[in-house]
Amino acid sequence: MKLKNIICMLLVIAVSALPLFIGACGDTATTTSENNNQNANNDNNDVDDPDTPASDSDNREQHNPNFEPVDMQGYVFQIGTRDDDAPYHPYPVHTRDLFAEAENGDLINDATYRRNRLIEDKYNCTIEMLSYQETAGEAQANTVVERNVKAGDKSYDLLMTHMMIGVDSAARGVFHDIAAFPNIDLTKPYWIKGANEGCSIGNKLFYGLSELSFSTNENLYCIFFNKDHLRDYGVEDPYKLIKENQWTLDKFSDLIKVGTVDLNGDGKMDENDQYGYISTAAVNFLWSCGSHMMKKDEFDIPVVDFINERTLTIYDKVFDIVNNENTYSKEMWWFTGPTIGGITMFANGQGVFYGNQLCRVNELRSAEFDFGIVPYPKFDAAQEKYYAYVDGHASMMAIPLLLPNPEWTGIIIEELSFLSYRDILPVYYGVVFEHKLIRDEESIEMLKILFDGKVFDPAYVMTGGFTGLWAESISGKKRDFVSAYEKQERSVVSAIQKKIDALLELDQ
Repeated sequence: MKLKNIICMLLVIAVSALPLFIGACGDTATTTSENNNQNANNDNNDVDDPDTPASDSDNREQHNPNFEPVDMQGYVFQIGTRDDDAPYHPYPVHTRDLFAEAENGDLINDATYRRNRLIEDKYNCTIEMLSYQETAGEAQANTVVERNVKAGDKSYDLLMTHMMIGVDSAARGVFHDIAAFPNIDLTKPYWIKGANEGCSIGNKLFYGLSELSFSTNENLYCIFFNKDHLRDYGVEDPYKLIKENQWTLDKFSDLIKVGTVDLNGDGKMDENDQYGYISTAAVNFLWSCGSHMMKKDEFDIPVVDFINERTLTIYDKVFDIVNNENTYSKEMWWFTGPTIGGITMFANGQGVFYGNQLCRVNELRSAEFDFGIVPYPKFDAAQEKYYAYVDGHASMMAIPLLLPNPEWTGIIIEELSFLSYRDILPVYYGVVFEHKLIRDEESIEMLKILFDGKVFDPAYVMTGGFTGLWAESISGKKRDFVSAYEKQERSVVSAIQKKIDALLELDQ
């Protein structure tokens, strides 16, 4: 079997679900329901085409929940989500994995369409998506759920929610405990173990993640590097360093010391010049180096564990990485301005290394140089694995209360998750990601490392307080992080504890 096929098979086992296409109306939302008159066969885009890399379908098929067909009598299964109009995400992060109006020749769109049709035909139901304008407020779908539950009415069968907004809704008692929901089996490989363990409270899970939601992968943070610059400046190959277990924080600090150039010769360094490193998310080093803000106790309760020797050592090293003449720092991952956006600078060849979310690869399609992708570095060679935090913008799954038939809802969610795992992931990784976005096989191997290392820190999920403190202290050149932390500790810990207490008191 070809190396490329083996890699794709490994990715399928490690990853999270798939994106796809959308549309249209209802309330302030856009409602989209499937066009049942469309032809479900497209010979030019068959998932089983011989040119499509091997998908290891037999291995994945063994995890089929094998539900018996149930006549749901035309039940409309509704999914609430944000739309894709926000300028800071250059791809349909919230809708591709949920719904497709019809086959249109796009492999991902068509795989999603067929997945939904399989479920609709098997259970005599209809899958419908209601999308809310993200730029008008990311909490719109959550507001509908909270309002309807308070009024004693059904809202959606499934809510795809912003991670942090979802926690607030959960604390107000409007979601089911996914861990105890009928027909859902969190031990299956299409449910993301790391996410669900990180987001549970007292062994209850009010917002979780399965392979249905691919956006978590593209919201992972990684390091891009310019291969041409590496060659021109004699920088060590990051791929080789990872294979030799030498891709560490200290090594990265050394590598970024070359490639800084005053391009316009004006004697000052700004967004018009070239740097060894373009930084947009310094807080990721905290997690990539194996530390955390909170950890779980023996009762699955998060407790603050932020200020310790390892965290402070990481902070000092990251402070030096960001605050030196070889780094251009703009601690805003979403900034896409025409002159000072980090992605614009890197795409223009103005950086040797660049840290941001994986989704930024979509904006490098036309880059004239070859680039690679690696995880953020480890703390040291003794660290067991690489870690990458998932940005809070990613879609998490929640099941609202007051459903007319929880058994049916559980069946459809479990089927959507399994079929995404079985049918859509091979298409996405084997065809689209590999051939259109990633330029070398080493980067594909790096994606597996990234996807295996997802981090969900309860403190980050529940509030941006500690995360903002880290970023602001680094960018504000505050070397004494302990003093900065102590000024905010009481208020941030209090806010987190209120949410934990509220979640523990729920009896869903």
